Amino acid sequence: MTHLDLSRLLRPTTARAQLTRRAAGIAALGTVVALGMAAVLTAGGAGPGDDKKDAGASNQGGADSRALELCRSLGLIRTDSTQPHSGVSGWMWLWAIVAVTVVAAGTCWFALGSVLRPVEEARSHFSLLASDASRHRVPLTRSGDEITNLVRTMNSGLTRLQTTVEQQRRFVADASHELRSPLATLQAELEIALSRPDRADWPDVVRAALDDTRRLQHLTEDLLLLARLDLDKPGGQHRMEKVDLTDLVREETARRHPPAQVDIRLDIVPDPLVVKGHPALLARVLGNLLDNAERHASSSVTIRLSHDTEERQAVLEVVDDGPGIPPADRARVFERFTRLDTARTRHTGGTGLGLAIARRVTTLHRGTLTITPTPHGAHFTARLPTHGHTPTIP
Repeated sequence: MTHLDLSRLLRPTTARAQLTRRAAGIAALGTVVALGMAAVLTAGGAGPGDDKKDAGASNQGGADSRALELCRSLGLIRTDSTQPHSGVSGWMWLWAIVAVTVVAAGTCWFALGSVLRPVEEARSHFSLLASDASRHRVPLTRSGDEITNLVRTMNSGLTRLQTTVEQQRRFVADASHELRSPLATLQAELEIALSRPDRADWPDVVRAALDDTRRLQHLTEDLLLLARLDLDKPGGQHRMEKVDLTDLVREETARRHPPAQVDIRLDIVPDPLVVKGHPALLARVLGNLLDNAERHASSSVTIRLSHDTEERQAVLEVVDDGPGIPPADRARVFERFTRLDTARTRHTGGTGLGLAIARRVTTLHRGTLTITPTPHGAHFTARLPTHGHTPTIP
């Protein structure tokens, strides 16, 4: 809209109309004040038949004559030969106020239109792009002012939105695929057994069905936990408290039943090593790392727990002597539903979510989970701040 819309000025609904009305009001008020001052200055400038004023006119002539000339040039002073002195016409006052107000409002309207036009263009672009999470972005202006910074922030928000949408789509597709596989297996087993009920070994059928339902249960629990962790809300049953990692490692390893060929070795500090966190989630981190290590280990899994006094961190390491993880896959193994072709398959019992959950939990506790390069096997290192030390999050 390029023309001056009086209806919007009377009832402004946009910033442009509101600022224009304010500018017009200020201009009108300023005009009234200026005309009042002019009237005061010219009131005694040319009195009739006053000798004292005539005598004083020589002393004030400079200032009064300049004021009178200015008022005459603006049309505010009329000189009537039938009247003894000049005066300010009321209609002149009114027309001056109206003229100045209209000029100020029009100038402000068109000036604000040129300034706010890039904002409206950016808004229209943003509304179109945000509706479908497009890869396109709002064009940046060349002015380099606050509007450019606003557009840059909007583009950053679009990038985060696009990343979130893509992750959600990928996650839903992977979850659907993972849930469909055990369901299809369970359905096939039951259909085969029902097709020949007299030949079916029903105890084996029930056991196989029970294994599939347990896998479904574990998968849905992991998906629910990941959804809560993504919101930084692990659930009401998980409370932040002081946790002794030394006791937690001992208890977690004592309740495990590793494969017969795998030996679990402990190398932990004798003194208590306290962190602040969710005991169940921290136990889940160690459990997931041990599940991964036992699945791939050839003969042994080593658990180390130490205290990095310089960084004031508890260091938990899980090392196995298995085939290891190729360098190209060390970042990918922390992604959801990732299984390496040579080792991680559905038939080995993994859901593909264990390492993703472990990293998310350590991040929630302001820690890190990384893979330490080693010539043989896999070496996972989790670092957590000790109690009383809160690291700075970049």
